[in-house]
Amino acid sequence: MRKQPTADFAEFIEFFPELALPLSLLPDISQIPVDPLPLPGILQEAYILPFEADEIDEFTEFVPFGRIAGTKDFHAIVYWKASLLRYEYILATYSKAGEPLSHAIVGGIRYEEEGTIHSVAVVHEDYRINIAEGLDDVGLLSMDPAQTQTYQMALLPSGMITYENNEEEKEE
Repeated sequence: MRKQPTADFAEFIEFFPELALPLSLLPDISQIPVDPLPLPGILQEAYILPFEADEIDEFTEFVPFGRIAGTKDFHAIVYWKASLLRYEYILATYSKAGEPLSHAIVGGIRYEEEGTIHSVAVVHEDYRINIAEGLDDVGLLSMDPAQTQTYQMALLPSGMITYENNEEEKEE
């Protein structure tokens, strides 16, 4: 009798090497391992798809990036999601038992009609996350400061991710 594969959370976490903080996540793919260890489908279904089920198609793939060291009551991982016209770093949290808690996009590139949106993030030692997002206009060779926003997120001791728009009103 052949043993059925199981979705063991401890096995899932091992696909994500520990990340030292502070950590910068750049919008390009230069930080993604060239030859990443593929995440088995059963582990994707059990631990990634609860966050992503509504936004995937046959072209979507997930690459383990790393896990944030030092969390006490939860696990925090970062995975890279590639889909049509979107490349994103996702921060996801799980209880110690592997129950999905929270997730958020923390960086990447996405292509929109008005141009390319680039997001960079810095995860600090105190689990604050600063994100800068800007629009690269199709007709311009640089970012437009008027189209740049900043966000601050926090990874709470409960494992929940909170965020708010920190953009101040710009004077005309």
